[in-house]
Amino acid sequence: MTKKIAIYGSYVAKVPIRQRYWKWIYHRKGAKAGKRWYKRRVWKTTSRMKKVVLSGRYEFYGKGKDLYKAILKALRVMPKGFVDVSAEMFLVDPMRYGYEGMWVDREVVSG
Repeated sequence: MTKKIAIYGSYVAKVPIRQRYWKWIYHRKGAKAGKRWYKRRVWKTTSRMKKVVLSGRYEFYGKGKDLYKAILKALRVMPKGFVDVSAEMFLVDPMRYGYEGMWVDREVVSG
């Protein structure tokens, strides 16, 4: 039987900024049209970070010892929206599931 615990609330996190760029693309538009260059706008993630106030939720499940370690790690790593993940997988790579930040208002519920 697995145990579950959730931590949720609002937080301040550093998130990457996305920006639109013009990009030249070389494409063939059909057999008789030939090859042509054209411009298209694309979204790219920049290296700049911005502090924002967001809200999110972690739901962890697994062994009690892993749940305890995951909650301690989740105090520094803020969720990317609603995240339902095994505590063991979260401990392997926590930045895959969230951003670096700090909780403003949080609540921990076990069930």
